[in-house]
Amino acid sequence: MNDRHASPAAYPAPDTTHDEGGPGAPTASPPKPQAAARSSGWTPGRIAALVMGGLLVLVSLVLLAGGGTGLWADLTQRDAGYITTGTHDFSTSGSALATEPTHLGSPGVGWLYSPSVLGKVRIRVTPASPGSALFVGIARSTDVDRYLAGVGHTVISDFFGNKVQAVGGGRPRSAPATQHFWVASTSGLGARTLKWDPHSGTWTVVVMNADGRPGIDVRADLGARMPAVLWIAIGLLAAGAVLLAGGGLLIGGAIRGRRADRPSADAQAGADSAAAAAAASSGPQIATRENEERTHANR
Repeated sequence: MNDRHASPAAYPAPDTTHDEGGPGAPTASPPKPQAAARSSGWTPGRIAALVMGGLLVLVSLVLLAGGGTGLWADLTQRDAGYITTGTHDFSTSGSALATEPTHLGSPGVGWLYSPSVLGKVRIRVTPASPGSALFVGIARSTDVDRYLAGVGHTVISDFFGNKVQAVGGGRPRSAPATQHFWVASTSGLGARTLKWDPHSGTWTVVVMNADGRPGIDVRADLGARMPAVLWIAIGLLAAGAVLLAGGGLLIGGAIRGRRADRPSADAQAGADSAAAAAAASSGPQIATRENEERTHANR
């Protein structure tokens, strides 16, 4: 008689071991890269706003500094209606002191030295020796260059820095007052004050002894009416304040937006971590349950 009862060895032994990392166990999904990207809070838009805000703040500081300087000059540096520099001492063993050519009304930033901005100009020169007769004149630079060609003189290259450059030569052929190219001039004993309504062009200021002899020692200051300086200063201050406020709003908005996103990003990251941990811990339980079901079926 055939034995219909199979030996227990005929049945394969159930696989009671399950590697948690094996194919039968569910695996925890890795955290989403978006969560890590969101955690910083610095989106491209916020970075752009931060950079733009910083640039606006820098420009506003320049405008505020310019406006503050103009306001300070208008309120504290006026003398008889002229915004006036401090006095500077100059001397030469030659026959003349001459400024470098000054360009009025030139394109670009030359508008700062335009005749309409400067208004009336005042030049005051005081000799070190009260008994000296001085000549002070203004003329186009080309005419001054022709007159001083071959004449020993000193060029004032930087009035505010007292920088000068000596030019060799002899005495002039004629006294300065005999020349007809001066657009404004004054001569006489003691301190001289020259006032001039400027025009566009290139100009040079010359100081000489009235008789043209060498050896000059003087103290000088410059002044200008500059009637619009107060309004220019106010405009610069207003523009600077507007740009500063705009830059501050952009920077503040970018920072506030980043801070607002941090809690939600952290919460999302926590939720993802919790889900991954739950999935990882449930893996062995699912594997054990499957093994039990398979064993029961084999019986």
